[in-house]
Order: sequence, then structure tokens, then C-alpha cells
Amino acid sequence: MHTETPPSFRHTIKFCTVLNNTTVNIIEEQKYLVSATMESLYGNLKQDRMLSEKDANAKTPKITLCLFLYVPEAEEVNKISILHTRYQSSYRPRCSAAAPTTGALAPLEFECFKMKRVTCLVNDFGESEMVYSEEEEEIMVAKGWQAHIKAGKPYQGYLGQGLTKFVFRGRYNNTDYAILQCKRIRSRDADNEEDLLAELEILHLSQYFLDSFYKRGKEEGVHNLPSKLIIWNITGAFIGKLTQKLADAPNNGEEDSRSLVFSCFMVLPLLPIGVLCSEIKFSGNAEVGVNNDSLGSAVDAYAHHVAIDSMYEMIISDIQGIVTPDRSIVFFDPQSHTTNGDSGYWDHGKPAITEFLELHKCNKFCKALGLDTEVPPLSLSNTIRKGPLRIGFD
Repeated sequence: MHTETPPSFRHTIKFCTVLNNTTVNIIEEQKYLVSATMESLYGNLKQDRMLSEKDANAKTPKITLCLFLYVPEAEEVNKISILHTRYQSSYRPRCSAAAPTTGALAPLEFECFKMKRVTCLVNDFGESEMVYSEEEEEIMVAKGWQAHIKAGKPYQGYLGQGLTKFVFRGRYNNTDYAILQCKRIRSRDADNEEDLLAELEILHLSQYFLDSFYKRGKEEGVHNLPSKLIIWNITGAFIGKLTQKLADAPNNGEEDSRSLVFSCFMVLPLLPIGVLCSEIKFSGNAEVGVNNDSLGSAVDAYAHHVAIDSMYEMIISDIQGIVTPDRSIVFFDPQSHTTNGDSGYWDHGKPAITEFLELHKCNKFCKALGLDTEVPPLSLSNTIRKGPLRIGFD
């Protein structure tokens, strides 16, 4: 007997490859399933490291596919749709041209560089320290990524761009990473290094306060905070500084095909990707988070916690993250405002902290954690913002 599936029970079906017991790669139809032949599909998947080690090393091209059935809960779908209307992602492509999607991908080539690493440590008291390694190491950087910037979509070594930075692919210790550098039109070498070091420090401080947020919840007996894995994108993160001379920049009007445009760069874990992952913006640099769902409310409470836990010396802003199908989150690219106003070009000092405290609305998590009873010092309440909190304005 044939029966139609009611609309409320329709599911989303995706094909995926399984790398190991913990890693599943979703196959994006527009990128892979348009391949002309099975041989070119195999080549594309192998090039992008989407195949299991067994399939990748097979003498005869072989692709082991799994059927992935994703059944979203009604409440979850509603949460995501509500959140997506709040802000636009700062990493949204600036151009409408389409990247090539047909035919076999050319092998991704890398250029080897000598460098020394700079890492960041934060102690139990929230004091950060940059650690400069004396060991010279190698990092591989994708060649030719700048040729794909205008297309506006990730392709080959090019991964994306934000307002001030480009992101492209690199490889360190046989693991793929994202490499970030400031745009040359906006920065000099010294500015690029200063900004990246500041961003690495903010990333680690953001994780420090996230850890203390959950510690506060445990000590206050609050058991309904999001239980899924929530982290900042800092695992293995570092700043690389070249120990070799960087190739000279091209003359004005000439195409820049260099793999690195500055001698300093940030190395971060690749963010989760796939059709079932969602990028969500919880707050902006100058926009205080006003989220109504449970997950967003917890993030707003975390932002409130940072202000209080830092003794009102700083707040974390521009909070955004990738939400995976199991509702775990990887936060990335935060900004901050501090009483000294010196954490980066994005820092608008005490006025921004004051504005956050005035506009933040305590939710159920704030109240459960006792954040709503905290009173900021008078030195903050007397601060008046003198101008818009925007990059490029005083």
C-alpha cells in the first residue's frame, strides 16, 4: 500500500562521507555532485580531504557513501529562523560573482615558509601573556588564493573575508588550518601584527570568561545552561612570524599573487562547515544582544557575566558562532571594549561598557546566576558616550 508522508514528517536527506568515528563530511551538491564523471568526483573529494583514508589510498577510485537523515525538531527550526533575521554575518561575501563549480579541481598547491610561533596563555586570574617560541618551524600556505577573491565564494585555497581580513587555507603539522591576515589596502605590516596579536588575546580571554561562566553556573546551582559543547575557536591557535624575507609587494596596478602579504599571520582551526551548520550572530560591536530563544539568552547572560567577572573592566562584543546539527557551538572573531580603550582599533572604552549595561535586559539566566543584583561602580554610570560606536568614527 502506498501512502504519502505528511508534510510535518518530511525529512532532509544528505549524502556524506565518513572519515573516522567522530568526523563526518557532508557532500554539498552544488560543489561536488555536478562533477561530469565519477573519476572527477573522486578527484574533487580526495583533493578536499573529504574521503576516508581507506578510500583515498585505494588503487581503484572508490567512494563509500553514507545516508545521513537529519530530522530537525520544530522548536529548533523556529529558533534558527528567528535568529537568522537579527543580524547579517560579517563574513558574508561582498561580491555576487560565482566561483567555478564544474569540472575537476586542480591540485591545491602550497608554499612552504619558515616561521616562529607566538601563543597566548591566560592564568587563573585572567592575566594574559604572549609566549614567543625560539624554535623555527615550517608552515604550508595555499598558493594562488588571491585569484579567487573577486568570485566571493570559498574556492581552492581561498576561504573568505571579513571587513578587515582575508582568510585562506594553510597546513601545519599535517593538519589543515585557516590563516588570517589583514587586507593590505587597510594595514601596514606593523598594524597587521598588532591587530592579530590583539585578536589572539581576546579569543583566549573570551574562552577564560566562558569557563568562568559555567563555573558560576555550577556554584550557583544553575543546571539549565546549554549542556552541549560550547567553545571559542582557539584550539591550537597561534600567531606565526616569518623568519625569512617576505616577497616584495607588486607595483600599483599589478596583480598580487603572493601566498602571504605580511610577515605575520594568525593560524586558527577551520570552522565547522556543511549544509546543516548555521552561522548565527548574537550581538554586534555596538549592538547589545537581545536574543529570545534559550540558546541566545544564555549567550546574552554570558556577555553580562563578562562585565561583572572582569570587575567591569571589559565586555565581549560581536559574539557570533557556528551552530552544528547537535546544537554545539564554536564561537569566533570576538571584539571587546575595555576601560582603558586599548584592546584594539575596535575598542571604544568606558562609554561602550556603560552603554552595554544600560541596554542589556536581564533574562532568566542572568537572574538565576545572580547577575541582575550586581551594581556597577559610579565611575561607569557617570560615563557618557560622545559618538557612535563604529569603526572609523571618533
